[in-house]
Amino acid sequence: MLWLLVQIKEIALLIFVSLMLSLALSPFVEFLEKRKIPRGLAVLIIYIIIVSIVALIGAVALPPIISQTTRFIKSFPQIISSLGSTPILNKVTTDLNNFLAEQLMGASGNVIRVTVGAFSGILAVFSLMVFTAYLLLDLDNLREAFLFFLPAKPRKEIAEVLKEIEYKLGGWLRGQFILMCIVGGATYVGLLLLGIKYAAPLALIAGLLEVAPMLGPIISAVPGIIVGFSISPVTGLGVLALYLAIQQLENNIIVPKVMQKTVGFSPLITLLALLIGGKLFGVVGALLSVPLTLIIVIITKHVLEYE
Repeated sequence: MLWLLVQIKEIALLIFVSLMLSLALSPFVEFLEKRKIPRGLAVLIIYIIIVSIVALIGAVALPPIISQTTRFIKSFPQIISSLGSTPILNKVTTDLNNFLAEQLMGASGNVIRVTVGAFSGILAVFSLMVFTAYLLLDLDNLREAFLFFLPAKPRKEIAEVLKEIEYKLGGWLRGQFILMCIVGGATYVGLLLLGIKYAAPLALIAGLLEVAPMLGPIISAVPGIIVGFSISPVTGLGVLALYLAIQQLENNIIVPKVMQKTVGFSPLITLLALLIGGKLFGVVGALLSVPLTLIIVIITKHVLEYE
């Protein structure tokens, strides 16, 4: 079975991500079902709402994000060079400029590979949406079919394990999405108030890296602080204070409120899971390491209690 999973790892990964999304969306489908709406129609309504929201956000926010990101990438070497006037930073900025130049020169010959990758990404997203829809439509039957092939004695306990995994995974994913939106939005508003030109891409980086506790906020703060200090020392200190304030609010208020109904790991365990997952399976492994760790912990807890 392990050999088979390795051979079909892309498909297995697609099914796992679809399962996580279906668990996150399942409460909304059940909410509509309680209003006497058939499950198939409820799934369709949820999909229409999601597509409409994404299309609206894309129409309103995507053009300025693309524009600012393009200008930010083009201006970043100049921003680094402007910091080189400080003797302490001169060596660091020179090495960073050389690295960026090498990367840009190497990227110029990869247009075909990037195009093929984008096309593959579109197909993957479409496949993900189809798998998620099927799982939402037939999740209860799939669960019952899985339990049917198990021995009768532990079937009740395994059903309880599955329910807890479904509940915790769905709650964790919804909580992470809310945290990403809150941190990204707060960063965007703060950078706008400080007069930072590239507020949209910097806020997008902060929101996306929110998935990595401790390490993510530090990494996302670096480009923002660099941009701030390239304007003036006062602006740089203001950007640094902004990121520190958001981090403190997140740790002491936002995370406890958002995650109070989900099982949370300590930051150390989460960071170790991210590092191990990233080392073994790259970016995908890092993204899926926390939910996989959550599954392992729940199963281990129930096995120990059962014994």
